[in-house]
Amino acid sequence: MGGITLAGQLQASAGIGHGNMRVLGSYAAVYLLAGGGEFGDASGLRREVRAGDLLLLFPEVPHFYGPRPGGRWDEIYFVFHGPVFDQWRQAGILNPREPVWHAEPVAAWHRRLAAVCAGRGGGTAESLLELARLQAVLAELWHAQRPAGEPAADEPGWLPEVCRALEAPGGGPDWAALAARAGLSYERFRKKFAALKGVPPARYRQQRLMDRACVLLAEDGRPLKDIAAELGLCDEFHFSKLFKQRTGLAPSAYRQQMRRGQP
Repeated sequence: MGGITLAGQLQASAGIGHGNMRVLGSYAAVYLLAGGGEFGDASGLRREVRAGDLLLLFPEVPHFYGPRPGGRWDEIYFVFHGPVFDQWRQAGILNPREPVWHAEPVAAWHRRLAAVCAGRGGGTAESLLELARLQAVLAELWHAQRPAGEPAADEPGWLPEVCRALEAPGGGPDWAALAARAGLSYERFRKKFAALKGVPPARYRQQRLMDRACVLLAEDGRPLKDIAAELGLCDEFHFSKLFKQRTGLAPSAYRQQMRRGQP
């Protein structure tokens, strides 16, 4: 039947296989919760990845992934095996040539993925339930995904660096400096960034900070005011407002759901 052999969530991961590509020997799925970096494999694929990307790893395909220098990488991952996934591969649902899916909002998929192994107690029945839940959420991700695609040929070289600056927690970015890094006036920078990423830079920063907050709320028992301060927000009330806009839940409700393992 197969099953899940490993599952977990990592904060500030250093990644895998940068010096020597790893061959896992099983299937795996890595969903990027916050931050970003690079993913590549032995086929020559090299791709910039970000929060909301799901990396699909295949048993015999050497690969690497992780943050750029100075970047952040938070993930939830599953290592799994079984003939059902071989059949998915034969059907083209799991395709080594298309190993990156993208689905948002991150908070919603975080909850769905965290619920796969909620309350692990061992035993055949629980293992079967975990396997069924993993199949269900992967099927939903496949249905909901937006094609990640290769970077556009005309994507400017400054974009990844600017995105990393926007994703960094702490005090607000120096907008004039970011525009200067792109060689543009601020207004032209704002419009160009929105055209490339689908949202203006300020909104992009807000979304990525709230994605980071999801990880902190799930793994960290600190008061909301401390998490707000780490993210560079003025107070917990502003944080709560932004978080609810992004996820539909108050931070405390999100934390309770994650601890109960509910989708």
